[in-house]
Amino acid sequence: MTTKQIYIVIAASCLALLGLIAIQVRWMTYSQELLEEQFEHRVDMALCQAVETTTNEPCCGPTGTGSATPIKGCRAEDVTESMILSDSQLRRNLNSSLAFYDIRLPYTVQVANPTDSSADNIPAYSCQLDPLVAGDTRRLELVFPTKESYILRRMNVMIGSSILILSVILLVFFVAGYFLIKQKRLADQNIVFFNHMAHEFKTPLTNIKLAAGLLGRKKPDLKDDQVLQIISKESGQLIYQVERFLQMAGLEFNKNPLRLQPLNLEALLRETIAGLSPLIQEKGASLTLEVKGPLPLMEGDELHLRNAFRNLIDNALKYCESAPEIHIALEAPTPQQIQLTIRDNGLGIDQQELPGIFQEFKRGRQASSMPFSGFGLGLAYVKKIVDLHRGAISVIAERRKGSSFSLSFPVK
Repeated sequence: MTTKQIYIVIAASCLALLGLIAIQVRWMTYSQELLEEQFEHRVDMALCQAVETTTNEPCCGPTGTGSATPIKGCRAEDVTESMILSDSQLRRNLNSSLAFYDIRLPYTVQVANPTDSSADNIPAYSCQLDPLVAGDTRRLELVFPTKESYILRRMNVMIGSSILILSVILLVFFVAGYFLIKQKRLADQNIVFFNHMAHEFKTPLTNIKLAAGLLGRKKPDLKDDQVLQIISKESGQLIYQVERFLQMAGLEFNKNPLRLQPLNLEALLRETIAGLSPLIQEKGASLTLEVKGPLPLMEGDELHLRNAFRNLIDNALKYCESAPEIHIALEAPTPQQIQLTIRDNGLGIDQQELPGIFQEFKRGRQASSMPFSGFGLGLAYVKKIVDLHRGAISVIAERRKGSSFSLSFPVK
């Protein structure tokens, strides 16, 4: 994963967290509204029950000496606001009803005139005085000064658990992001280190190979010496592996590694095959190139495409138990596409290993058992180059029945 991809993931995670917080806040707001509606409903029921209870109580006290509720039975115009507010029996019934609905908050009582409200906008916590005072259009209202704190206390557990969960998620996110960036920096430092190390190895290895070749030319009697041949061959193999590593490192660090130019893919492929002719002869291989019809020019990077083709042909030559037979077909199935197919008779690939063959440092069991060293970078490099050219690569393979790699590139 590149640094840009890591920052994209972190940015997406931040957006997801912000969305989660927004949903949580909206849910808390909805819960508060729901609690307020429940509170209002209980207050209205308690208030109306108090008025109804007061209405149904007898007009005379237990001893029959007077009216228990002074305002009951009076005309609306004779009942003043102070008489309503001072009615002790109404207040007792109101306290009893509120306690029944588990509402134990301090409150004040007031009387609202009909002009203060309309049928479509009835105030909360209110009840009409009729039938307690016949024909009275005024409403009895309650005001709770500490209602907001009461609602918040009811939400304490909900708010606390939400804050705790969000805090844990944020903590885990920031810790994970910190270590992700830290591991990426360490990985980049390791790549830089191995890149420098590979460069340091390449120079002495090249000198060893050149010295071995020079020694063979200066002393013809040593030309066929087995030790000298081993030195030349193994140093060449090491140089090849180092170059592969440097190629992959270059692709990782260079954001725009391709130098595109019009290419004749057939000519480039023939040059690649010509460069491998010593190895083809050494392996006793049979290689055929079939070009089907005229091919259009394509935009590509000559160096990287040559290296990719070389990797595929080199694998076909190496991983074969008998004389390699390689068939390469080049065609343009459509005017906008060029397709290259490389088929061999090598060891093939197990079906369960096919999904991972283009991963870095991934080698199949059969390839690992062959007497050839490698880091598992060849096919990963090929896949990377094909992707950078906006192409596609696929493989058809079966164990001990060879492999067929198909590469397709857009012309433009």
